[in-house]
Amino acid sequence: MQISLLQLNINADNFWDQLIPYLTKNDFDILQLQEVAGKETRSSNLNTKRDCYVQLQKILGEKYHSELAIAQRYTSSPNSYIGNATFYKKAFTLIKKQNIFLYQRATPFPSDVAHFEEAGRVVLHLTLEKNNTKFSLLNAHCAWAKTPKEEPNQTEQGEILVNYLKNVSSPFVLSGDFNLDPNQPTIQKITALARNLTTENNVVNTLNSRTHVIKHLLTAGLTIAVDYIFVSPDITVKKFEVIEEDISDHLGLKTILEM
Repeated sequence: MQISLLQLNINADNFWDQLIPYLTKNDFDILQLQEVAGKETRSSNLNTKRDCYVQLQKILGEKYHSELAIAQRYTSSPNSYIGNATFYKKAFTLIKKQNIFLYQRATPFPSDVAHFEEAGRVVLHLTLEKNNTKFSLLNAHCAWAKTPKEEPNQTEQGEILVNYLKNVSSPFVLSGDFNLDPNQPTIQKITALARNLTTENNVVNTLNSRTHVIKHLLTAGLTIAVDYIFVSPDITVKKFEVIEEDISDHLGLKTILEM
């Protein structure tokens, strides 16, 4: 069985007019999306005018089923949230959904705060089946830190993910925005458990140098790879590409897999 998969941090609705045409003109089997945000979500460069998940459901619902894991709500509005959403073609059957909280905050996150170590983080784990083949999809948006070196909050939350992944049956695909470069301990530990397609394909930057808030550093030569697709060793990778179109402040990753 072959599947085509897109991995993308969509940056809420900041690139909506570019994102939607891209998603509708391409025919991915699976979309793994992060920073899917609710209406009136105010945080950093997010200032949403729509409920991204609800609108994506309306636009993509003819071809896709979907699931959402909310990581955090904000003080800006009761409608606000940020989370991970996975869209999958209707030919797949959902067997099980699990939300794995790497960090869970009891109160809304202050919308005026510009550092995010204590924001909630979640991994969405779906078990799907097609043609008598079951497989796991894990959609992650991991902890943020102010420095490029892995900080204690990232290590602590990374250990939760690594220990969880050790008990996920093959075949599995894990993708997301990990907020860590390939040399950091958490990424190294995951790479010991699964093929790291970002590193295998020599991708050194996944932040968009034309649209990201630190584009002045990226155009000056800084390279930061923080977005990854990991696959269990029993999956065959037929194709892997970086998407260079300006559909977010991150670069998308796409792959064709056989399992």
